[in-house]
Amino acid sequence: MIATAVLQALEFDKVLTFIAKYCITANGKKNIVSLLPLQNKIEIENEGLRVTQAKEILIQQCIPPIEYIPDLVEDLAISGIEGSLLSAKKILEIKRLAEISRNIFQFFKSAQSEASELRELTQNLFVDKVFEHLIDQVITETGEIKDKASKKLYEIRQEIAEKQQDLNRIVQRISKQFKEEDFTREEFITLRDGRMVIPVKAEHKRHIKGFIHSESSTGQTVYIEPEETLQMNNEIISLQFAEKREIERILKEVTKKIGTVRYPLLASLKALAQIDAVFAKAKYSIEMMGSFPTLLKDKPFFLQEGRHPILLNKFGQGNTIPLTFSITRGKIIVITGPNAGGKTVVLKTTGLLLLMVLCGMHIPAHADSNFHFFEKILVDIGDKQSLEDDLSTFSSHILNLKSILEEADEDSLILLDEIGTGTEPSAGGAFASAVLLSLKDKGATVLSTTHHNSLKVLAHQTEGFENASMEFDLAAIKPTYRFKQGFPGSSYAFEIAKRIGFEDGFLNNAKKFLENDQQKMEEMLLSLEEKSNALNTQLQQISLENSRLAGLTGLYQQKNLQFEKEKKEILKKTKQEAESFLISSKKTIEKTIKEIKENKADKESIKISRETVANLVGTVKDFVKEDVDLSQNSVNFEIDDYAQIKNTSTTGKIFELSKDKKEASILVGSLKIQVKTSSLVHANKEAIKVSENIFYSPDTSEIKYRLDLRGEKPDQVEFEVVKFLDAAYSGNYVQVEILHGKGTGALKNMVKEILKKHEGVKNFYFAPVEFGGEGITIVELK
Repeated sequence: MIATAVLQALEFDKVLTFIAKYCITANGKKNIVSLLPLQNKIEIENEGLRVTQAKEILIQQCIPPIEYIPDLVEDLAISGIEGSLLSAKKILEIKRLAEISRNIFQFFKSAQSEASELRELTQNLFVDKVFEHLIDQVITETGEIKDKASKKLYEIRQEIAEKQQDLNRIVQRISKQFKEEDFTREEFITLRDGRMVIPVKAEHKRHIKGFIHSESSTGQTVYIEPEETLQMNNEIISLQFAEKREIERILKEVTKKIGTVRYPLLASLKALAQIDAVFAKAKYSIEMMGSFPTLLKDKPFFLQEGRHPILLNKFGQGNTIPLTFSITRGKIIVITGPNAGGKTVVLKTTGLLLLMVLCGMHIPAHADSNFHFFEKILVDIGDKQSLEDDLSTFSSHILNLKSILEEADEDSLILLDEIGTGTEPSAGGAFASAVLLSLKDKGATVLSTTHHNSLKVLAHQTEGFENASMEFDLAAIKPTYRFKQGFPGSSYAFEIAKRIGFEDGFLNNAKKFLENDQQKMEEMLLSLEEKSNALNTQLQQISLENSRLAGLTGLYQQKNLQFEKEKKEILKKTKQEAESFLISSKKTIEKTIKEIKENKADKESIKISRETVANLVGTVKDFVKEDVDLSQNSVNFEIDDYAQIKNTSTTGKIFELSKDKKEASILVGSLKIQVKTSSLVHANKEAIKVSENIFYSPDTSEIKYRLDLRGEKPDQVEFEVVKFLDAAYSGNYVQVEILHGKGTGALKNMVKEILKKHEGVKNFYFAPVEFGGEGITIVELK
């Protein structure tokens, strides 16, 4: 069970509010806002799968017929009480519950998608058209009781209608008479207390026998019920009471019927709320481009490109820096770096995304992420000092840490913000070290932020610990909010102070007060930062070169396979033609011999026949020679000759030959390729060209259809985009997607410029609005 204080510290309620706005039913919203982490790994995975299936249905533009339903739990409970009565309006709402339940059941029954986990929820939906028909026979769509709801009600209403007509005729006659006698101001009839009355001038009220019901505000008009109509009005009122009693009886009967199926209806209401909540989660997943991670305990906890949901909602995909890191279960990461550099956001992002996963939600992170099922999440984030309880910042922290140490075990994820803060640095650092070592002994998984240098040393020297930091742009003197695993960070206090405007003289004086060891550590961290950045740049360049070399190797392999295929086809065709020609030639020779024997030819005829046979033999030799030329190259090559691989544009210089000269090694650009000399032809030196835009075509199962650049800097994506396009082009992809988000537009514009220059791009344009709009560029390849 995750403590309420943890949910509050990680602001879990805000995420629930985001999702609840996608709910349609009242109970669906209640389900979302009251969500708590599930306690079973299988339940979590099943709920995550349900959200995935719902998301697939929505993406296919199939919208389930969920409609607004109020919370009917109390009304259904009332229906089970003997003699209870529900209003016509409530009964209509219950009927609507039955209709919507049936419609959704039919929707999933006919849905093309398997959605097996979602279908399970529909098993509890109430489906009973007879029940719906029973209510239809009694109540209209506007909530009125139908005349034919019962025979007695029909008769009562018929009698009321007849008496009403009679009363109208009598009152109309009297009113007309009063008008003629100038007793009334106007010839009209009105109602008072449900009875028909005539407005009479006050001065004539004594001339009319009847009952005065009221008078006007001016006192000039009185409303009289004529004596002649008193009895008929009484009869109508009596009938109306009878009508009301009959309606109540009918409603009680319907209520009783509802009561007999209240439990199935309650189960259906619950199932609809669950389905509504699942689809709300799916809609939220689509909005944030979310996914559900794996939950494998035997692999490290790995978050790839995770974004804080609240920041994502506020700043958008392109302006929210993603977080990527991994941690082995039972290990501890110590995070250091400047103030306002994003250390606390790392803790909150990790904790909040884990809470979402434990509730079966998708998270704004890459699908390759792997989470663990932690039974406990324990946090110490924020300043909990209390004037009322006489607690200082340090006191509140150590009380919380004491509680965490008591609860921690190997199934705990612990998030500690600024551990050891609020007291004298050396004592705080010592206390923090002892806490972290104790948590390690308990097997807990810990992320802890700090400014204490002693903890950086502890993490460096102790097995099971690891340093990490928040990247800082030394050139701009500002944080980048990017997480760097494996490197301790500096506070950059003097660099930030200099940027704010402190003079060099002042800063130099301040540095004198630093302890020797501390100053050396700060200098070492700055040096490490610079070397790390330089190394990353070199690695990118090396990776680019490796890709180009791999591309050339792949090109040769591809062309060689093509050449061998074409060679076999030509040989096969040549052999077939040769065999056909030999058969034809044999017939010609046999015919010629026969003619010589039959005609006893002279010398000249024999000479001509011999020439015919010789020509045929020569033609056959030509066929055989072509066959040999295709299988064995008769062209001689020497070292330093320039050669071209047959049926390809690949050319190079021969730098090595085998003893029998059947194999040669040629240099194509910076790539060495070994080929049979039979597959080479001579080439001119001027023809030697190597395309710089050819890359190796990998297994298409390894090529991704979409490249996600969100959170990347515009000036650092060219290598990644070119590599992705080359791989897709070589893999025979016709169309791919580049996800860059909308943001400020800088990343989008950079992608546009790269696509304009790439030779493999045929066309590119933004995705339709419903599938991402200007946040996604669709690329068509040649």
